[in-house]
Amino acid sequence: MASIKKISARLTGLYFNLLAFVLPEKLKKDGFNLFCTPFSKGLKPHHQAFLMPAFAEVLEVDGNKIQTYRWGTGSKKVLLVHGWASHSFRWKSYIKALVEHDFTVLALDAPAHGNSTGKIMNLVIYERTLSAFLEKHPDLHTIIGHSIGGFATTYYLSRNPEASIQNAIILAAPGKVEEFFAFYVQFLGLSNKAIGLISEQFEKELQQKPSYFSAINFAQNINTKALIVHDRGDKSTNYLDSENLSQVWKGSTLKLTKGLGHELKSEELLQEIISFLQ
Repeated sequence: MASIKKISARLTGLYFNLLAFVLPEKLKKDGFNLFCTPFSKGLKPHHQAFLMPAFAEVLEVDGNKIQTYRWGTGSKKVLLVHGWASHSFRWKSYIKALVEHDFTVLALDAPAHGNSTGKIMNLVIYERTLSAFLEKHPDLHTIIGHSIGGFATTYYLSRNPEASIQNAIILAAPGKVEEFFAFYVQFLGLSNKAIGLISEQFEKELQQKPSYFSAINFAQNINTKALIVHDRGDKSTNYLDSENLSQVWKGSTLKLTKGLGHELKSEELLQEIISFLQ
């Protein structure tokens, strides 16, 4: 199966490299869309069964129907922000534990993820979604973000320094958008010409060069208390990104784990996070 995926990726890369010469405008659009398409798996019956009892609302953002959830009636509100190709079920253990510790727990499925609509997703789209959601919940106490959800949380806080968020938990987050470009260059075998054209489309669509989207740059003006967590053996994102982030994020605490991988699922870690919030 792995070899089939590798062959498919290389064929896609060859196709894109050819487009870069014969149809560069098509390559720009197709390449950008590929970078922004999560290809997330649909929710399974046991996912839906867990989410169904939550109080659910749909939030309209940029033409997408964003599915949101709420559990509990605790005195402090916490928002859970999932990562790439994921959905709110990934927070199952967090939801149960936080409700037991006097939190009202909120979560949302990102555009093109879970029970939300949409076809593409990127950091700017995610931040706009968070911003729209938090306008409805100005009394939010904490945001916990995993992977690109943590990256989007950092971006949101940098753009909204007046937000009342008291704590941020950033789990296994990438450090910069350019890492996604590096991944696709390696995975698909993209040529310099192809990646250059896709970068041009990226700048056109998002009004910024890829290099602008850096967690270290975003954290310069964030004063929210933060716990930054990363596993040294994470194969999806580099723990050095979190080390660097913690050095510029004022009032942040860095925790490096071993053996938890990218998902960072551990009862011990969950209890440490709850203790940090209390």
